[in-house]
Amino acid sequence: MRIYVIGDRNQELENLNSGRNEVIYTSIFSAIFTTLFNRGSIIYSEKENSVLDVLQKIFKLPYLYGKLESILEFENHYAKIKKYEIPVLMYHQFVNEKNEGGKIKLFVTKKQFELHLKILKWLNYETITFEDLEKIGLQNRFYKKYIILTVDDGYKDNYNILYPMLKKYNMKAVIFLVSGLDYNRWTVESDNEKRFDLMSDEEVMELQNSGHIEFGGHTLTHVSFFDVDDERAREEIVKDKEITEKRLGKKLKVFAYPYGHKRKEVVEMVKKCGYSFAVSTDTGSGIFTKDLFDIRRTAIDKTSLINFFRRISPRYLQYKARKYKDKF
Repeated sequence: MRIYVIGDRNQELENLNSGRNEVIYTSIFSAIFTTLFNRGSIIYSEKENSVLDVLQKIFKLPYLYGKLESILEFENHYAKIKKYEIPVLMYHQFVNEKNEGGKIKLFVTKKQFELHLKILKWLNYETITFEDLEKIGLQNRFYKKYIILTVDDGYKDNYNILYPMLKKYNMKAVIFLVSGLDYNRWTVESDNEKRFDLMSDEEVMELQNSGHIEFGGHTLTHVSFFDVDDERAREEIVKDKEITEKRLGKKLKVFAYPYGHKRKEVVEMVKKCGYSFAVSTDTGSGIFTKDLFDIRRTAIDKTSLINFFRRISPRYLQYKARKYKDKF
């Protein structure tokens, strides 16, 4: 991001931001004008400035002053003041007609999903993956209207419905695969749900090679980390990653906690396993760089069109975090 500095040259600030953020020295008036009308810009001064304080309160002008402990303070403060973060949507299944779905109703119809993609196009959103985000740079994520579509479990309908829609509208998604099963055994056994097959190796590889899909880890058998001990949790995470990476021939960047359930010990396992990101459901601050291993998502299953517009807003994740706090 761009940091507009008011005052004398600050070598410590330049060293802190070296290779990540652009430091620009300018007048207070130029800094105010530029920051008000340009995404991804923030003002910094060594001493507190009463004018900038007022503008931050009234016009949400991103402004920091004083000694900073971390380079991430700029990004976190910008996201908090502007109430802006990349929306991360969570889907599960896709069906042609509603009567094809299960009783848990974690699905959207093909017609609904196509409408979602049309709306995103109309609003000039660019769909990206976590691999893309790493290349873009977290510090640069505010410059454009990015959005991340995530899909849990890896059902066969992802190949039959999701994939053709992504190709049609030239969009991307992230699919979290359950690697040790070939159907939804976890809901069949716990909720007497209908059986839904997961994608085959051939289908997964076609999606992998398409350029429209990034795959992530989602455990071997879709366990709740609240119900298993550390040894079982480690096996579910480590072996899942090994199997899926061998299947794809590439390293995984992102993990999704089944049911959004996580414990401190589990988070450490995910980090040690080599992931760069992890997504949850009903936990997290709504600001990526507050915790890259607790990225909050928004469920789209059973969502009305009005609620879909609300949930794709860059403000929604932080609103959800403030209103509901951490569910688990």
